[in-house]
Amino acid sequence: MQLDIISFFIALVTFYLAKPYAEYWTIRLMSSFRIIARINKMSPNARDDRGGQISREEESIGLSSGGPVFTSAIFNFIAEKNKGLIEEMQRLLLNAGMRHKGALEEFMKSKFISSLALFLIMLLISSTNEMSIPFSGCVVISSVIAVIGGHKLTNINLEIVSSKRRESIENGIPDLIDLLVICTESGLDLNGAIKRIARELRTSNPILADELSLTAIELEMISDHRQAFENLENRTNCLEIKTLSKTLSQSIEYGSSLTVSLRDLAVESRQKRMLSAESRAAQAPTLMTLPMMFFIMPCLFIVMLGPVIIGMIKSFNS
Repeated sequence: MQLDIISFFIALVTFYLAKPYAEYWTIRLMSSFRIIARINKMSPNARDDRGGQISREEESIGLSSGGPVFTSAIFNFIAEKNKGLIEEMQRLLLNAGMRHKGALEEFMKSKFISSLALFLIMLLISSTNEMSIPFSGCVVISSVIAVIGGHKLTNINLEIVSSKRRESIENGIPDLIDLLVICTESGLDLNGAIKRIARELRTSNPILADELSLTAIELEMISDHRQAFENLENRTNCLEIKTLSKTLSQSIEYGSSLTVSLRDLAVESRQKRMLSAESRAAQAPTLMTLPMMFFIMPCLFIVMLGPVIIGMIKSFNS
């Protein structure tokens, strides 16, 4: 057991020391492949078989004439073979609020580095245990755990970030609906109301304010308002946002009163929040049973019966 712990710390130290050098030599090794790919791309013979028309799926992973998504040839090869993996990564990054230019490549690097670290750690632990496992078996086991663990752990990390972000957005939905009602009743149009609410929510709920600001920009640039609301749903992945966007889209499309629809939605949102609080309060006695049994009741028994037991021991000794 002590040898396994020592091997674990040795693997961690080795990984952090070798990481900069490994990245440097990997970039130098793959630079020649990138140069060859650029030359082939710029040559007149490098044309698409369909007359230069590239599908949207190929463009989404960087196979169009716009250039690859990743700067690494290895990552681009993985993207070509696993389009579903790239779409899943883009969805996770979008829900986590990571929309900067190099987010996808940074996420891919984190998967690769996590898999490499898990492989080294599991290889050292499995090769130094007391079980008679051959080295080839240790390599296979470490490889499987590294691939699965490196892929799943990074996804779990982003899902945790997404859940916290979604919870923050859900907490601001009742205030958002109330402010929409006030702004629409005062005579503002939908786009102006969203801009004003985004400014008001900048201090109390910056995540929701950023999403509303982006939605206001999309409403000005996109002629179809349903597409802007659909983009908001995809970025937030929140059920109450979907309900709000569908309500706004139907009110605009069918010409119904936006104020009445929002007022009804505000009442429904407040009722849902009250029911959620009541359900959590009803679960409190059940959740407090085990802590009371293991932490509170023993202390009470010690305080109440301790002096009695000490007095009995003294009386019997005398």
